[in-house]
Amino acid sequence: ADIVLAPHATEDVAKYRDQFRRRVNRGQCYHQPYLGCREFVASFGPPDGTEQPIDVTDDLGRMLFDLDYARDKSGRGTPRFFRARLEGGILLVPPELYRKEA
Repeated sequence: ADIVLAPHATEDVAKYRDQFRRRVNRGQCYHQPYLGCREFVASFGPPDGTEQPIDVTDDLGRMLFDLDYARDKSGRGTPRFFRARLEGGILLVPPELYRKEA
């Protein structure tokens, strides 16, 4: 996984990486992670060195990436979707989704 810092992050990326590792090792999370919708809960844990991607390539359809509250002044989030595809068991998220439009 890659860490993409928000513009307001003031600390070095190493601080956030170490915080993430500590929380994973303890099984802690601020919110339960999920894949697209909260009904699709994502389990997580520290790697044990035996992990291998599953041999599956498939089109998963549209998946929720984020709710963008900055674009909608009504107080409701605007959903941002992307075309999800599993390639050799790995879900690749397009990097351009992490860039905010001006």
